[in-house]
Amino acid sequence: MTAVIRRCTSNDTRLIRSLGMTAFRDTFAADNSRKNMADYLRHSFFPELVKSQLSEPESVFLLASVNGTPAAYMQLNTGKAQTEQFGDTSMEIERLYVLSDFKRQGLGSMLINQAFEQAWNQSLSKIWLGVWEHNEPAQRFYRAMGFKRTGDHTFILGEDLQTDWIMTAAVN
Repeated sequence: MTAVIRRCTSNDTRLIRSLGMTAFRDTFAADNSRKNMADYLRHSFFPELVKSQLSEPESVFLLASVNGTPAAYMQLNTGKAQTEQFGDTSMEIERLYVLSDFKRQGLGSMLINQAFEQAWNQSLSKIWLGVWEHNEPAQRFYRAMGFKRTGDHTFILGEDLQTDWIMTAAVN
């Protein structure tokens, strides 16, 4: 497997939108209503919203491709772009999505390592993320990458209020 990671631009709007919707649907559709999934996907991956997120100066999107095929992406937020305000010394991983065909091939680890490298280069002290309380495979992965549960917050999926665990890791 030859994986390449690159930074995205607003020209990648269609690609990020497609990858995000596919990965989210594949991961969570079986555990949520069709209506709530449709509402979430429509509102969270609206083309103009994705384009504005890609253009946000305090957000970085990294795309991982395997043998030239887009396979995963990660959205990193700092400063005011964070969805919860953890301060100027923190970085949020808002999204880390890997397409089903590419899971368990090391892409998530590669992307997380990139997040730690970027946080280190920016002299940040902490990386945090939210993970659904019922997504045990993701929780195990994040724990293996050094994250610990430090709290929770509400994630809105359509009309369903869900609990996401806040997990944090020190940058060192």
